Amino acid sequence: MLVASLGLAPIALAPSEVVIYSGVATGTPMLYTYTIAIAAAVVVIGIQTRRQLARAFFPWVPFLGWMLLFAVLAWDSSLRTVSGLVHFSLVAIVYAVGVTAERADRRNSVLLWAFAAVAWLQLFAIMMAVIGFPLRRIAGQQALDVLGRATGLTSHPGELAKLLFFCGMCALTLPQKTARQRWVAWTTLGVVFLGVSLTQSRSVLAAVVSMILILVVLEFVTGRWQKKYFVVIGITGLLGLVSVPWLIERFTADPEGGDRQHLLQVAFDVIREHPWAGVGPNSYVAIAGASDALTASGVPVHNVLLLSAAELGIIGALLLWLPFAMTATTAIHSVFRVRTAELAPRVLVSALPGLVLIGMTGWGLMQGPYFLMFALVAGYFYARSRYVRVESGYGRD
Repeated sequence: MLVASLGLAPIALAPSEVVIYSGVATGTPMLYTYTIAIAAAVVVIGIQTRRQLARAFFPWVPFLGWMLLFAVLAWDSSLRTVSGLVHFSLVAIVYAVGVTAERADRRNSVLLWAFAAVAWLQLFAIMMAVIGFPLRRIAGQQALDVLGRATGLTSHPGELAKLLFFCGMCALTLPQKTARQRWVAWTTLGVVFLGVSLTQSRSVLAAVVSMILILVVLEFVTGRWQKKYFVVIGITGLLGLVSVPWLIERFTADPEGGDRQHLLQVAFDVIREHPWAGVGPNSYVAIAGASDALTASGVPVHNVLLLSAAELGIIGALLLWLPFAMTATTAIHSVFRVRTAELAPRVLVSALPGLVLIGMTGWGLMQGPYFLMFALVAGYFYARSRYVRVESGYGRD
């Protein structure tokens, strides 16, 4: 239910009228389908494994404490800020849900299969749009901006590409004990490749290719090379060839990434003026836009580290990304120190350069349901990586 509401139907339920605001969250607090799914997940998991769910929150305690402190002392009490506070709090909750869900469902891997199903349903939506029956229509100026690029059930090609990247991570981690499971895993990966190519997202295309190539290298170095990886390399090469025409077209039209340098300077100026408290959660566009017309038009800095530092303060940003850094280091330790046979840590390590690239070239990774999906997947992979460390005698699960 949670994966479906995040990946297929992140629909606002109330209020019916909303002011458009280009922040990490909406301009006013809103109830979404995934908000209900998160609440249901917390209740169900809390009833079954309350202690584990509470323990999964520990990495987020410093960040949540930081937000509480500055919400009282520094940030304004506008609806925009409240919406940002709710957004970041949900990120912490979803991460804890991902950790606990993996521990409760290690054998069946339901979350991985759910993300695989999302990839197929998004491809179905893309194909329906190709034949003239779009399941979601995009109107206004944005329709011209995304013309010719796949959006699936999302509102922007970049959003769909990030969603498919998470689906690709899960597809690579699917159980492959039987011929049917292997067939599903590799065809789902093919669906991810096709979908990302059709979105024409340069950063995510590079992220997917790097994830596959690094995983193949890790498999070769650790002595787990199999003939099936020749197929993966072939599919990746085909993806690159198919994508060459639109890559040339996009780099020709926008060789320097638009106004990214200007946006970076704006963000540095904001951080310099507000190094401790930041401007407040979800307030970057509103505050920085007061002195910069491009930001005011709804274009924040395309870098999640700078955006988070500008909104939460430098220390607040470090605390926000601390659980994700912990997830990465746990996976790296499992791969290179423990040398585990478990696939999940190797997939996560392979995905790290791609995730960094996506985060350093855009801001959508912090926005709405996509930050929640990132937290859910990160929590799940952290628990899987942590488990293999424990099995090898490093700490407790």
